Order: sequence, then structure tokens, then C-alpha cells
Amino acid sequence: MLKTIVSAVAAMTVLCSCQMSAQGSEPTEAVAAYDGTGVQPPKEILLQEGKTIGDIKLPKGSAIDAKKSIILGSGPNSFGKIYAGVKADSEMVTRFFLDNMPADGWELISEFQADDTTLTYQKPTRVVIVLIERGSRSTSVRITLTPRS
Repeated sequence: MLKTIVSAVAAMTVLCSCQMSAQGSEPTEAVAAYDGTGVQPPKEILLQEGKTIGDIKLPKGSAIDAKKSIILGSGPNSFGKIYAGVKADSEMVTRFFLDNMPADGWELISEFQADDTTLTYQKPTRVVIVLIERGSRSTSVRITLTPRS
């Protein structure tokens, strides 16, 4: 009986090592060749659209600070500053703006990420800067919308 168990273990070891050598012995080769799945995250983990101010969409549940915010004009002619808080991770808020701004005709011209994230977009007559700041319980968003000179 012991001889049978030892023979089975030896056979499995030989089979496993043959399979590993057929796949390549370096796991880094497989990792380097991996280019993602091309699948978008499920809708449940993306932020949904909320209010639209001028032609800027905010994530659903954004709390706008009316005392600090000021918007002049309307729609495609609006400019000013919007201060808001979003109860979501700053990476999700950044992904929201990266996904939604181009869909509304805004062209991303600059993206800078450090402790905060700064996104700069343009349209033919206006420029918008979106500053996303991490907070302990929520993410602060400051949007500055200006006419082009």
C-alpha cells in the first residue's frame, strides 16, 4: 500500500513539472504580456450622474456648498466656481469625471495626480479645472470654469 502511494505521488510530481515547463518557467513573462480584459467595471461600482450645473455633470449625491459656489450664465455660456463634497473614494470621483466630461464635449488637456488630482478640460470657448481632494470621510471637488482669453 505504501509503495502505491509513493508511486502515485511521484507520478503527480512528474506530471506537474511537465505542465509547468510547457507553460514557461517564468511567471513574469505571463504578467508582462497581460494587457487587461477590456471589460468595464460593473455599473454598481461606478458613480452615477447627479446634478448638472451649466454643462458640468456632478456625481449623484454631491453636496454643493452654496455659500462658496458661484455660477454666472447658463448652459454652454456658464462660468464660475463650484465647491462640492462627494461621499465616495477620490479614485471613483476621478473616474467619474474622466468618463463623463468627454461625453459632454470636453477635451482633456492635462491630468496631474499626486495627493490631489487636477484635471483640465477645454471647449472652444471655455476651460474647466477640476480639483479632486481626498478627505477622511468624503472627497472634496472644486471646479473652476472660465472663458478662454
